[in-house]
Amino acid sequence: MDIKLLRSFALVAELEHIGQAAEKLHISASPLSRQIQQLEDELGVALFHREKKRLYLSAEGKQFLTEVKALLLHHDRLNGLGKSLKNGQSGRLDIGYVEAAIHSLLLPESLARLNCSSKVDIQLHALRSQAQIDALANHALDLALVYNEPEEDDCFAFQSVLVEPVVLAMPIEQAIRDPKPEQLHMKRWIADKQSLNTAVSNRLLEVCEGSGFTPDIRLEVSGPLAALSCVEAGLGFTFIQRSLARLASSSVIVVEVPWLALYVNLYAIWRRNEAKPLVSRLLTALREHVPS
Repeated sequence: MDIKLLRSFALVAELEHIGQAAEKLHISASPLSRQIQQLEDELGVALFHREKKRLYLSAEGKQFLTEVKALLLHHDRLNGLGKSLKNGQSGRLDIGYVEAAIHSLLLPESLARLNCSSKVDIQLHALRSQAQIDALANHALDLALVYNEPEEDDCFAFQSVLVEPVVLAMPIEQAIRDPKPEQLHMKRWIADKQSLNTAVSNRLLEVCEGSGFTPDIRLEVSGPLAALSCVEAGLGFTFIQRSLARLASSSVIVVEVPWLALYVNLYAIWRRNEAKPLVSRLLTALREHVPS
């Protein structure tokens, strides 16, 4: 049954006048009258009582109008949903991330830039880089934020979204004003065991050893925030991504180490040629992110 025909019927029922309804529909009265007659013939029931130039609904017409209004409302909602899905204003977005994407505020601030309505369901999943890539391949994720630059793959597209320096965090009572490699050689170090044996951790050890010292790791903790708390307690030194310096207490001194030349790199990965409109919007927000 033609939606346009049902809209015409609803308008005629509201105005109880073919001519006035035709004027609003920008057609002449005769074609509209034929449309209503066609609808009645199709249904096999008289929807209107006709008295001279006036129409008014029959009992069957009133019942039919109730159903038509409900159908038109649902139709309009579906149209609106389709447009919002197309424009990335609604839907579900499953995002995988490593913790650096949160600590740098890259992901939270980018999500805020989306200005998503309540119609958008966003699910965040904390996963290691390889687990994210596997989930992306299995369509369990729409976007992955990982440490490692992915290999070229026909299935995936990727871009760099964060390059952030690694800095040194020291207890205030043990702080070194301009730390050199040889001054750090005998210090106690705190390591984030979640990042051990990752590309970032391995690169850090390579750079340290290449600079003339090997961190003497005395304590392993879970996560950089735990490492910062241990630095605050005077238990040792640690390296953190620069954005975490804002969370350091006054008992912790954070300094950049030019000779270290080490960075936290994050990459966004998504399925090539399958990105939802929401993914495209999020990628734009990630590109526009300005590090704190």
